[in-house]
Amino acid sequence: CNSGTDALWLALKAIGIEKNDIVLTTPFSFIASSSEIVSHNAHPVFIDIDNKTFNIDENKIENWLKQNCSIKNGTTFHNKTAYKVTGILTVDIFGQCANYKKIKDICDKWNLWIIEDACQAIGSQINKSMAGTFGDIACFSFYPTKNLGVFGDGGCCATNDPELASKIYKLRNHGRSSHYHYECLGRNSRFDGIHAAMLIEKLNSLDTYTKQRQSIAKTYNKEFAQLKNIVLPKEIIGTHVYHQYCIQAIDQNGIIFRDKLQKELSDKGVDTRVFYPETLPSINFLNTDKRLKTDCPIADKLTKSILALPVWPELTREEVLYVCETLKEACNLQQMNNTENIQILQKQQKTL
Repeated sequence: CNSGTDALWLALKAIGIEKNDIVLTTPFSFIASSSEIVSHNAHPVFIDIDNKTFNIDENKIENWLKQNCSIKNGTTFHNKTAYKVTGILTVDIFGQCANYKKIKDICDKWNLWIIEDACQAIGSQINKSMAGTFGDIACFSFYPTKNLGVFGDGGCCATNDPELASKIYKLRNHGRSSHYHYECLGRNSRFDGIHAAMLIEKLNSLDTYTKQRQSIAKTYNKEFAQLKNIVLPKEIIGTHVYHQYCIQAIDQNGIIFRDKLQKELSDKGVDTRVFYPETLPSINFLNTDKRLKTDCPIADKLTKSILALPVWPELTREEVLYVCETLKEACNLQQMNNTENIQILQKQQKTL
């Protein structure tokens, strides 16, 4: 289809989402993982993230369902609103898969479907099962900045269910099953042929790109291991393909210095990005019913400290080492300043 966003819309439509359905999802992601739920007049309910992987926390999913829902005749309902809870839309954030073993167990118990947003995780795997194989439908993006990208927008849906596949094929092409034979209301979401040819060629290099990203991440992990005032990303669930390599600029005293660090790196020619500067629940139009509001303190805190370092596979060894030395210099200076400030504060307290 023509984008990762359209892939999410098509997946939700094909799986049968209806008005006022509830879909559990992450508060820490690009907006499309929630906006396409809202575009179907349904409700995203935000479940906070795990503080190490940044993916949706499966334990918090289970707790929310137990505290707020009941199963009646095989369907899960939200107790306060009587809305149906129909599925979970996961996001494999930054290139690491969510904990699908536990999430699948939850879905089996509560009769929910899974749509896997694997847009950032192509090539990642858990026990040799690839990202994009864990949901009823998976969605990918081929936007130029993704690990596998084209020169413009592009995306796809993947499923092992022939019935869902048939629905998606129709929906992406004006609802037709064959030439000028229309069966349902669809949209124009076809994928451009030139981009398709480019993607086929780039697929041959995907493993090479992935290994280079992982190599850069390995170098960062080694070079930054002794720094006490940043938190490094953790590879916990399966393999990580590092669509983004994100640190947290927060020291042992809990002082967040992300914005200062970003400026110091920028002044020395190291470009960085903040993914993401705000959580999805902070966006007004995604809060569709105040009775469904949840608190996501881990995601809220993360938006203030997270910083993505360069990790694209074309980086040279010299450029990677320059990033390392520049960041270490900035972090060591920050640590010295904090130590001096603490000593001054201690002296002032003794004087008082």
